[in-house]
Amino acid sequence: MKATKPKTRFKITPFENRGGSISYRVTGIKRNGERIRENFLDEHDAQCRHTALTAEYLQGESTTALRATKLSEDQLSAAETCFHLISDWRDLLKAVRYWLEHGKQSDVAESPTADEAFEDFKKWLDGAADSSGNGICKLRPLSRQSFKNRIEPFINSLGLVRVADVSPEMIEKYIGRLKVSQVTKGNLKRGISRFFTWCMARPRCWRKDNPARVVVVEQDERGEPEILTVDQCDKLLCAAEPAGLAPYISVCLFGGLRPFEARRLTWDKVNLTDKEIRVTGDTCKTGKGRVLTMDTTLHAWLKAYESKPFFPARFQQLIIKIKKDAGITKWPYDVMRHTAISHFFRKSNSYGLAAERFGNSETIIKQHYQGRVSSADTEKFYALKPTTNA
Repeated sequence: MKATKPKTRFKITPFENRGGSISYRVTGIKRNGERIRENFLDEHDAQCRHTALTAEYLQGESTTALRATKLSEDQLSAAETCFHLISDWRDLLKAVRYWLEHGKQSDVAESPTADEAFEDFKKWLDGAADSSGNGICKLRPLSRQSFKNRIEPFINSLGLVRVADVSPEMIEKYIGRLKVSQVTKGNLKRGISRFFTWCMARPRCWRKDNPARVVVVEQDERGEPEILTVDQCDKLLCAAEPAGLAPYISVCLFGGLRPFEARRLTWDKVNLTDKEIRVTGDTCKTGKGRVLTMDTTLHAWLKAYESKPFFPARFQQLIIKIKKDAGITKWPYDVMRHTAISHFFRKSNSYGLAAERFGNSETIIKQHYQGRVSSADTEKFYALKPTTNA
């Protein structure tokens, strides 16, 4: 018995246009009853459409269907991945347009993960040159360590994210959940910004923009600097003597050194004979060194504890202990320095001398430190002497 050829569901019919050119018409009826009548200028396109319609009809309701397309295998694979990543396929065009407008300019050829980049950043901070032999770090040691301490927790929070993929929202979310002051958040934001600026620079070029620059950290309205009472100063010094922190507390409380300046102070910078302390530029905030002349009270404290370390072992535990022993529960930022400046200005009554001694401007002294304490309190303050002469 002779086999019968199955009936063709769809067919291609060539026809001549009025201008004499040939077109190809695909006709037929789909499974749902829809009638197809489509014209193509190219025979190959008509055949592709015919194949797709036939396959769709034969596969019925199958989720995997054969389609006529001009996309390559790699392009098809990429398209399928995009559809899986987006919940509603109709949003795909919106996503592509958004990327063309906002993301394409940030695309880079190469970008390591944030933790890999931070390891290279730390090497640069420690003195390593970049791959071109240039770009040696010129930052002060204090700034280098500060950047490491501020940035590393943020990097650890990111996970395996490329430098190029870190967004402002990631930075905002990290900073926003920290239980610290707005001043600290602002400092942290500047540290993160410095890291991304380094990532953008040649020869790295791991980003085309700095995501931290658009992050806004609102600052609290700054009031007058808070200071310790004379009674609190007395109790703090009494607690510091047996704990081994008398040198540190005295240079902060009477000399007005900032905490990090005092922690880095060594006895070779202290001249007890001429009553001078040399604060070097690599240990101070402004980068400009200064010479501090001791008053009789500070000289007495340093003489009594000569050669004892300014930054002893277990410093953090000790500083917490003496605050507790002194009954001080609130410890405002740079409170000992603010106390020192307030009393020195009352004693000297000189904007210029106070500005020179503490490394401030005369404007800052006028705005924040005049009239903060009474003459009687200042007399009691400078009468606080060590309990030992050894």
